[in-house]
Amino acid sequence: MDIQGFFARLLKSLKRTGKKIRRFFKRYTRLLVRHTKAGDYSVLIYTITVLVVFALIIVLLVNIIKPDKKEKKKEPVIATKSDAVTELKDPNTELRAECQAIYDKNKELLLLVNTKTAIPENYEFEQHTLNSGAIIDERAYIDLYRMLKACNDAGYHYNIISAYRDQETQQGVIDRNVQELMDKGLSQEEAFEKTMETVQAVGHSEHETGLALDITEEGIYSLTEDLESNKTIKWFTDNCTQYGFVVRYPKDKADITGISYEPWHFRYVGEEAAQFMTEHNLTLEEFHSLLIN
Repeated sequence: MDIQGFFARLLKSLKRTGKKIRRFFKRYTRLLVRHTKAGDYSVLIYTITVLVVFALIIVLLVNIIKPDKKEKKKEPVIATKSDAVTELKDPNTELRAECQAIYDKNKELLLLVNTKTAIPENYEFEQHTLNSGAIIDERAYIDLYRMLKACNDAGYHYNIISAYRDQETQQGVIDRNVQELMDKGLSQEEAFEKTMETVQAVGHSEHETGLALDITEEGIYSLTEDLESNKTIKWFTDNCTQYGFVVRYPKDKADITGISYEPWHFRYVGEEAAQFMTEHNLTLEEFHSLLIN
């Protein structure tokens, strides 16, 4: 076989083919320019379409014939201590969001008043006077009425010991408690400290909001922890949530509320908040600690 002659013929054939291709593109270019100048863009559109289709075919063929490459085995990533801390999510995220939504609807009913947080200056509310003469916030009246009626319908009889107190009345409660304890032999300082376990200072009492009530059974006037076993008090404890009330100072939460267990002290927060707090075993302090804003 004449190798040299073969390549010579091949080169000559390629040159002829190249000339034909160049002539084709020159004619096609002139045709494209002529039609475009005349306002006929059909040739241009056809050209672009062909080029796009050709490009897609090339890309498809390349992907089909491309040899598979084995993925390199990835080295396990060992998280550093700082990475682990960064990736931790707040387990209370959903709880906080729900808590915030409830608070935004009824901020005034969920007002926090305690040893550290005083009632806002010039705080006012629309008063409603009960048949007993006790005063409460008008916004709590309907639910309170429903709760007291349900209590009577269940065969229990209640006694409202205390509801709203102005600052003068609150100071009087403190003074009487201190004096009673001094009469039992305690020093004034000891009597005051003991009183502050169950009575808040002026400006820091929930009773000044008109949203809190001390309730016992009819005929009972002493407020002691053993009231938790009283059938009437137990009824209120078990049912108050559905009427928007909570036991404000629950058992084993004195370190959070700052007040020892008071099974007789009920606080109105609205039905939705009451159910939320009861379901998650939250005091009002713990509820506020979950707020986002």
